[in-house]
This record gives sequence, C-alpha cells and structure tokens, in this order.
Amino acid sequence: MSAGTTPAHPAIMTDQIQAGAAVPADSPIPTPIVQTSRLILRAMHSPDAPTLQKLCAPFEITKYMSLAFAHPYTLQHAETWVAMQVANPGQAYVICLKESPERVIGGIGIKPGSDVQAHCAEVGYWIGIPYWGKAYTTEALRAFTSYIYTERHDTYRRLFAGVFEGNDGSMKCLERCGYVKEGIFKGHVEKHGQTLDLHMFGLTRTDWEESWTGKEVRRWNEEDKVWIWA
Repeated sequence: MSAGTTPAHPAIMTDQIQAGAAVPADSPIPTPIVQTSRLILRAMHSPDAPTLQKLCAPFEITKYMSLAFAHPYTLQHAETWVAMQVANPGQAYVICLKESPERVIGGIGIKPGSDVQAHCAEVGYWIGIPYWGKAYTTEALRAFTSYIYTERHDTYRRLFAGVFEGNDGSMKCLERCGYVKEGIFKGHVEKHGQTLDLHMFGLTRTDWEESWTGKEVRRWNEEDKVWIWA
C-alpha cells in the first residue's frame, strides 16, 4: 500500500549527496521515534539498504508513486536514499515490527512545505507486499500523525496527502486515521501513458485535536520504559 505522491520513498537523487556520506554498515539500530503495540518507527541506517531494495523492487509498490520512485529499483537507489536521510534526518523513517527492530517492512515520512505553506507537510508511506492486509499502514500512520502533532506542534499545523486514482487502500487508510477527502484534481497525474485523477486528503492540527484520533495519543509503558503511541 502506498500514498500517491509520498515523500517517504527511496528516490533517484545521487547528485544531491556526496560520496561516502553513508554511515558504517555495523552502525547500531537507531532509537525509535514512535512505538505502537506492534510497530516501531525509526530513522534509517546503512544496513537497511538491502531490505529496502528488495521490498521496493515490485511494480506494485511503485505503481501509485511519483516518477522519483525508481523502477526497477536497485541497491544503489536504496543506498543513496538511506545516505541522504542519514545526512539530513528528520523527514523519512522506516517502519519495523516491534520484535524485529532491525528488519524494515515499510517507510513513512513528511515533505515539509515552504513559503506560505511552511506550516504544512505532505505525508507519505508504503508497506512491503509481504506485510499487506495486516493494518500495519493504518497503525503506523495514526501513530506518526500523533507524533507530528504532539512532538512538532510548533512546526506543522496541517498534514495532507495526494493519492492516485485507483489506490483505494491508501484512501481508506487515510480516512481511518482522521484525514478527510478535500477534493479531486481531475487528470492531475500522468504516468506510463495513463492519465489519472489525484485525490487530496488533509487533516489540520485543530481537527486532529478535536477528533477521536487526538484524544489519547500515547501512554507510558512502565515495563519497557517507553511511550506507546495510539
């Protein structure tokens, strides 16, 4: 499952990073920024690249992404993407199972707005095919939205996502997390010779705070000494 114009994807941007920016392959697993009942969200590190490449290789993953998400997707693409995030942290994260924090199952992140849209951010996400049908995406997006509006509340007051026509699973995921369909941009997307509509979803911080999704965003787990996000 994926959001249409996700900024949380590995991309072909080799000209934006200097050689050797990747961290050592034996670097420790980054500390999670979010933990849910089944998942953790954490920053990337170099050992994630091979798994990212394998999960992002199928066409089903790239089908509803922008052209920046390469297909075929190579190990070099994954290594470049990971190195970029290590060099410029704070926007893109990987999703892992709680019991296997070293193994990536998907990605999630934000693309900050600028100028008059500096208070906004586009949210994007994807989950590897072996993990579809388990509601992991909804769990990750709900917790990540809570994280952004709780931990970065002074920065972002609106989150939004654009979803390609036909990506019904991603639209349902957004709606389950409190995002509202705000409109449809007719014929806004052209990919592989096909013209598609772009469905726009949004959730302001005020609406999030007033909705059920914002009522209980996290609880303290005394045993693990960690916050568990709703």
